[in-house]
Amino acid sequence: MHRRPRRISVSGKPAWRLPALFQHLRALRGQWWAYRYWLLLALPVVALGTAVGLFVYTVTHSGTFTGSAVAARPSASARPFAWPLRLTGRVNILLIGIDVTLSDRRQVLPISRSDTLMLVSLDPQRARINVLSIPRDTFTVIPRLGPDRINAAYAAGGPRLTIRTVEDLLGVPVHYYVKLGPSSFGRVVDAMGGVEVDVEKDMTYTDWWASLYIDLKKGRQVLSGDQAMQYIRFRRDEEGDLGRMRRQQQVFLAIAQKIKSPAMLLSSPRLLQAFVQHTQTNLSVSELITLGVFTARLHTPDIHTATLPGEAGPIYVYLDETQMRPLVAEMFLGVTSQTLASTAIEVLNASGVPGLARQTAQRLERLGFRIVRVEAAAQLAQTTTVIDRTGRPEVARALADLLGRKPVTYEPGSGADITIVVAQDLIALDPVKVSQTSK
Repeated sequence: MHRRPRRISVSGKPAWRLPALFQHLRALRGQWWAYRYWLLLALPVVALGTAVGLFVYTVTHSGTFTGSAVAARPSASARPFAWPLRLTGRVNILLIGIDVTLSDRRQVLPISRSDTLMLVSLDPQRARINVLSIPRDTFTVIPRLGPDRINAAYAAGGPRLTIRTVEDLLGVPVHYYVKLGPSSFGRVVDAMGGVEVDVEKDMTYTDWWASLYIDLKKGRQVLSGDQAMQYIRFRRDEEGDLGRMRRQQQVFLAIAQKIKSPAMLLSSPRLLQAFVQHTQTNLSVSELITLGVFTARLHTPDIHTATLPGEAGPIYVYLDETQMRPLVAEMFLGVTSQTLASTAIEVLNASGVPGLARQTAQRLERLGFRIVRVEAAAQLAQTTTVIDRTGRPEVARALADLLGRKPVTYEPGSGADITIVVAQDLIALDPVKVSQTSK
């Protein structure tokens, strides 16, 4: 047997050698650098494969809705989506989180209320997202039911009545909705790989009856789906429900930040699958992806959150209409209340439907628009049109969006700053409210 000769130093003593473990690590390091070019080539291939898979999923499921959509979609001409995955106009989406109702025997009843209501407005014109939280105990008038908490609308009529109630309350259209069950949100967060949130304090609470267990520690951390649910449901402190809504907004911002992460490209098919399986919406898969692409292009300062202003009583939250008007105008119309008040608007009824122009004018007045005239038009028209006469494009565009993405024309003239010619196509927005009066 031939042995390898030992190294001898100049002094005649055996030379020092690295321990075997470090020699092994050095060998692995050499292999890593040997394969670095192959790894650099593999990464784009993986990303491309994910993108192709996502594209195929989009094409094959482009018309798929999650669950069974029970609220109507906007007409094809009013949908602000274009290919490839481009948002062309403002879209308002109502997020509805429902709770579980238990009987005296702790049995789940087939009646749920909306525990969370958030109206999200995505505005490509200004490249921003606005999120408005609506307190669940808000006092309002529910169509066909009467005065009650707004969360009772879901128990009485599901997403349809909830959407109608929110539209009546705020005066702006709700184009789409997303309903999440008690465990849906957690499943979606898990599909994203969790979300990073700065938990402001230790949170501990146990409700044995409702099977609610909250145990979170203070500090910035990545929350799992179950932990994120605990965070947004906690309200056993001095802030009460206002604190709970603030935390929901904080998690919304964290989710938007996570969507911007490059790692989400690899997780997107799993996220879409979780969304399809665990939520209900009238958005299609391709529309959901379009909204994700739009969100990923924004920065955190482009996302604004707010809560409807009001005063909490022992039973209801009573809204402050004076503060609510300018907030809604800014978040969902993109204009200030001062601009609305300084713009003279006339509404002409060219629909042949008595009361349609008057009902439209009343709806606009409640939002802060200044209506100076409501009359019958000289002739009937097929399509509702917004006519800008004095160069008020931001107000004209806001009106067109409110009325269902109607066309805007510029025709200089005297009299009102903007003329709305109401046609019969507008009755589809709210057929129940049209009274049998003149104009």
